[in-house]
Amino acid sequence: MNRPRLTLIVNNDVPCRERGAPIGQKSWSNKFDPYALKVGAPDLWSAYFRARYSSPREVALFCDVSFQTALNWWGAVTAPASHIALLVMLTDPDAPEFFGQAMGQAA
Repeated sequence: MNRPRLTLIVNNDVPCRERGAPIGQKSWSNKFDPYALKVGAPDLWSAYFRARYSSPREVALFCDVSFQTALNWWGAVTAPASHIALLVMLTDPDAPEFFGQAMGQAA
């Protein structure tokens, strides 16, 4: 019976980082504070909905949620769940730019 084997592949053409050399940023979590992002999400989403829709009722109809839920988003009480975020990103081509600019102002 053949067992899977781990194979180490070495590339001598790529130099190793020298000891003591600074390491560049590798992840977004080093750039954004996850707690601050969570706390600021309701305000960010409220700004988005206010910029794109004329009332919480329109938000409720588009996102297929109750009026109370849309009102909570509109008033920055809560932020939408991930499936709503995906819906927005997939249907509004300007959404990534909106959120990018908003995050750029906050950073």
